Amino acid sequence: MKFRISAGLKSIIGKDLITDDFTAIFELVKNSFDAHATKVEITFKDVESINGSIVVQDNGKGMNYDDLLNKWLFVAYSAKKDGSEDLDYRDKINSKMHYAGAKGIGRFSCDKLGASLRLTSVKDEPNSKIEQITVDWTKFEVNSKEEFVNIDVFHNTLNVSPLRYNTGTLLEIFDLRRESDWNIEKILKLKNSLAKLINPFNDNKSRQFDITIVAEDYIEYDNLQLDENKRINGLVKNNLLQILQGKTIKVFSSVSSDGKFIITEFWNNGVWLYRIKEENKDLLLLHDIVVELYYLNRAAKNNFTRQMGVRAGEYGSIFLYKNGVRVYPFGEPGEDAFELDKRQQKRLGDFVGTSELIGRIEILGDNEQLSETTSRADGLVKNTTYNQLKIYFIDKVIVKLEKFIRHVFKVGIDIEEIKKGVSLQASTLKMIRDISDSSSDSLVEYNSDLLVIVEELQLENGSTKSLLNDIEKVARESNDQDLASKVRKIKNVLDDALVIAEVAEEEIREKEREIKEGAAQNLFLKSLKSQDLVQLVSLMHHIGISSGIISNHLKILAYKLDKEIAISKDDIIKAIRILNLENQKILSISRFATKTNFKMNAENQKLDLVEFITEYIENIAVAYIDGLSVNIVCDTNLKFVTLFRPIEMTIVIDNLINNSRKASATVLSVSIKIDNEELFVSFKDNGIGIPYKLRNKVFDFGFTTTGGSGLGLTHILEIVSKMKGKIDLVSPGDTGAEFLLTFKK
Repeated sequence: MKFRISAGLKSIIGKDLITDDFTAIFELVKNSFDAHATKVEITFKDVESINGSIVVQDNGKGMNYDDLLNKWLFVAYSAKKDGSEDLDYRDKINSKMHYAGAKGIGRFSCDKLGASLRLTSVKDEPNSKIEQITVDWTKFEVNSKEEFVNIDVFHNTLNVSPLRYNTGTLLEIFDLRRESDWNIEKILKLKNSLAKLINPFNDNKSRQFDITIVAEDYIEYDNLQLDENKRINGLVKNNLLQILQGKTIKVFSSVSSDGKFIITEFWNNGVWLYRIKEENKDLLLLHDIVVELYYLNRAAKNNFTRQMGVRAGEYGSIFLYKNGVRVYPFGEPGEDAFELDKRQQKRLGDFVGTSELIGRIEILGDNEQLSETTSRADGLVKNTTYNQLKIYFIDKVIVKLEKFIRHVFKVGIDIEEIKKGVSLQASTLKMIRDISDSSSDSLVEYNSDLLVIVEELQLENGSTKSLLNDIEKVARESNDQDLASKVRKIKNVLDDALVIAEVAEEEIREKEREIKEGAAQNLFLKSLKSQDLVQLVSLMHHIGISSGIISNHLKILAYKLDKEIAISKDDIIKAIRILNLENQKILSISRFATKTNFKMNAENQKLDLVEFITEYIENIAVAYIDGLSVNIVCDTNLKFVTLFRPIEMTIVIDNLINNSRKASATVLSVSIKIDNEELFVSFKDNGIGIPYKLRNKVFDFGFTTTGGSGLGLTHILEIVSKMKGKIDLVSPGDTGAEFLLTFKK
């Protein structure tokens, strides 16, 4: 007897197994990577219409007729796995190749994306022919009793190649699945995900592999984007490694290729600190494993957000790669395969979580026991080797990192006590072994200046001792007896050094803020004491002006109604616009009437617009934005001095923030940049968004998508236009909206 195979197998190993569109694209890109391609191009054509298509083409080694017949059409067979994939290609490659895919089912990703496939390939060999096959996946779905092998796949040999490259493979996917919905947001998210597909932590340039996105339908959209990371078309880039080199603690750990040793190194701000080489006594199934982790403190997180345009937690955490290619979904935001966050909850302050870490686990060589599941979104097969990998990651990497942070930054190390009575070498070795909990037979190498570096780190990052000294200094300078009393109490009670450090750190931050606000004459302050009577009278004067304008227009309307004088629609619209604008002025004045130390007159003032926007949001707007987190991304030394009316600028800011709140946004990112003497201010939220088809209506009088009056954006347009600036909706879509303000001096 023999097994028979139903045509339904196609869906089981195709669109039912490949759980999402991104995974399907990843599989096709990995196939290009395995085919020795240096370039792969993903093209989206008319994807928002029923005639859309996705095209993937590379410049890899390609396939001939025999490859198509005996490999590509041989279901679940993998020449990569049995070692025969590159027997006919061995003279063209310099070393043994380890493959990203080896299941023999990645080709069925095409079925997940669309109902039809046209594959064209030219092999890198003499006298190569242009081979093409066409697959209609729907034929496999007509009758489940039909034999899989009896459904035809059509083949042609072409005279002219449609490929962009001399060799390689072209996949044209038609009849896209309706549930896919490839809109702007989704393609951008795919591009960001592809940036993490090929290991961005590895700076080894020996293997070039460029991924490019082409979507001509969105070129107009791209032209509006100042930030290159927000453009759809172009090369997929990732400068992650460059960003992580500074302002971070780095731990680099590896299991040797023979599995006998575990080597751990620590770095700080790009400076190498020490290395420990220990015998691997327990995790005997592991070999050829690399872990590279970066611990992000507050400064490192802020730097990451400025450079990448996204917060570290939204980018991802601990990614896993096998031979340079990512295993999904390790590292995805919210993904916690090693249960670090659950573990952190047990001892807050002692244990690290995913929000503080970014890095990679790299599986090198064969390592067949650490293989991907057949369902591509489920990570690695959960076997004994995988369990040892988890133990290694937690016990040999994470625990060492936590002890380093705890001893060096939080509890502190008495360097002078370590040096006392012993040699410098012995002191250094003792400190490293205490921090790393390593045995005396471990081989240790270290930076000759390690003790000095650690001492500086403690002062810079605030161990308990240095924090207390700093607080005492602040108490003396500010003559704050209450703070001095708290310091004395802290010094008398040292039961929990970590809690003390956190309390002390918060105290010093608060006191520094008070001193800074008392000394600097900023645009906005937090107390009525900074105002004099003249300034208050000026504010009240302008409230009176606006209320008078409102009163006059209401009188005119009432008179016309009383005398039954005809009022045109244009007159009503004009009156409503004026009334709402003056009301907005009164509302804005009331919000910061007690928090401004400059005269709010009706004339233009020459002020730093960057400082005005940032300080208004941080000191004034924060009072009325409950439930909305506003993040400002702006270089510290950025200045843009120009003429504007402060009252009107507050109306612009208030309306944009209120629009985000009405759109149910939880996060609003305000990015400020200067380029060619122009100021660009972006307000981007994660709310319900504005449909792309309505992008040209948002500034129309009375138009709204949030149930508001529909006047806010009209007012903004009027105000910005008077300043010789402009406002654009640059990212319409179903999720989130971004408005870009542009000002000239």
